[in-house]
Amino acid sequence: MNAIGSRHRHESRPRTGAGNGSRVVALILLICISAPARSSNGLNAPGNGTVQLGMAGAGTAMAEDASATLRNPAAGAWLSNSRSFDLGVAIPDGGFRASELGGNAPFGLLDLAPAQSTSVTGFFPVPSFARNWRINDQFAAGWGLTASGLATESGGSTATLARGVPAFEARCNGSFGGGQPLSASTDLLNLCGRSQDKLGVGLMQVLISGHGAYRISPTLSVGMAPVVALQLLKTKGLGAFAAFSNEPDRVTDNGNDFSYGGGIRVGLLWEAMPSVGVGFAYQSRLYTTEFNQYRGTIIGGSLDFAPTINVGLQILVAPEQRLLFDIEHIAYSGIRPLANTVDPQRFTDTCFVPRLIGRSLPNPQPLDGCLGSPNGPGFGWQSVTVYKFGYQGRSGRLSYRAGYSFGGNPVRSDQALPVAFAPAITDQHASVGLSWRWSQRLSVNWALIYSVANRVSITNALSNATPTVLQDGTLLGFRVDEDPDDQVIDAYLSVWQSQFGLAWTFD
Repeated sequence: MNAIGSRHRHESRPRTGAGNGSRVVALILLICISAPARSSNGLNAPGNGTVQLGMAGAGTAMAEDASATLRNPAAGAWLSNSRSFDLGVAIPDGGFRASELGGNAPFGLLDLAPAQSTSVTGFFPVPSFARNWRINDQFAAGWGLTASGLATESGGSTATLARGVPAFEARCNGSFGGGQPLSASTDLLNLCGRSQDKLGVGLMQVLISGHGAYRISPTLSVGMAPVVALQLLKTKGLGAFAAFSNEPDRVTDNGNDFSYGGGIRVGLLWEAMPSVGVGFAYQSRLYTTEFNQYRGTIIGGSLDFAPTINVGLQILVAPEQRLLFDIEHIAYSGIRPLANTVDPQRFTDTCFVPRLIGRSLPNPQPLDGCLGSPNGPGFGWQSVTVYKFGYQGRSGRLSYRAGYSFGGNPVRSDQALPVAFAPAITDQHASVGLSWRWSQRLSVNWALIYSVANRVSITNALSNATPTVLQDGTLLGFRVDEDPDDQVIDAYLSVWQSQFGLAWTFD
């Protein structure tokens, strides 16, 4: 019994061949088109494949089936000629509730209607596929595909811009004011989006990788996998923000936009001793092309994938009993569209007020604090470090798993509007999993993972503003310090995900 994988350490040379791989790819890509959303740490899934999900994402130091190569390409050298196909269904439940304003808040730049709005809901398929060919006793090669993403939508709410400011106030349909004015007496300067009133974002991300693995010694392997990244983005309901963007016609409601790019993934898998395995995997920043239709919202137009480091330890505590511990670090802070914060005072001084005052002027000049600018607002995400604990046992043909992870919430504690738009705030996952060895070549896997319900309360500093005016009534600006009269936005999210998988070998 070795410390890396509980069933695979084949030294014989298996058959090779592409088989029906092209049909599997076509099926998975069709499934991916329906904007996926899964249990996640920000945009990253807790694990790759049903086996890892059953242990809350632990498994960097484990080579149980071909899906292990989707995180650690070095795992291929420990596996036979094999395939895995996994398909999950995620059921998220999330949204936000805006509170009433305090009694001393006559002016505001942007406040949301005091109501609850559902922004993450529905059924979403979550597919992945992996193929490993064992070339000889030292080399293995293969490829794989994973899909993930984010889908949010909220409606039935309203927003008010420049509340209390004569001739500027706009009360609009839509959570962020993307729809029509509520009455003809408001929105004299056309601040409402006058388009989609439902707020939403759909981001689909697909990674296709081809791995090569080499067994340096009987106890050590290394691997490398070039990665191709594909993305599909669609936003709606942000029409009110067009006035505060450097490219107002590329902010929202422009349909699907496509982006592609790539990078590299490397890994190491080491059996330090017969009962201890160590794994390491690194995925570089995946650079992607611009979303041309949404350059007015996304800084620089491109949304690169954050670099990720995984370190794992596996201990064989008894025959057929394994404990796993992983640490994953996701460097969101280096991706500007995700990391840039919404500084309420800076946004007010360098974008909102200048654009408000110059609303009637044609061809407004780009401003450093507006949407789409290199220093403009982003999602306000920080890097995260996730700790994952897993257990796997086996009795005859049955394998059973459990896991727990924590530390995956990337949202900063002062980012009210980004968290209402995309509440990626889950930071704990609990899971269970089972595998039934149907035959010597086929295993049927299942996992259930729960993103533990999490709630955050964040002050919307833009909801209460103090105007600064000259004696002749000329507006100079607004002060938007946090105070007790500010609106509070409560966001919540939980996700149930059930995943089934097949793993089979070809010896």
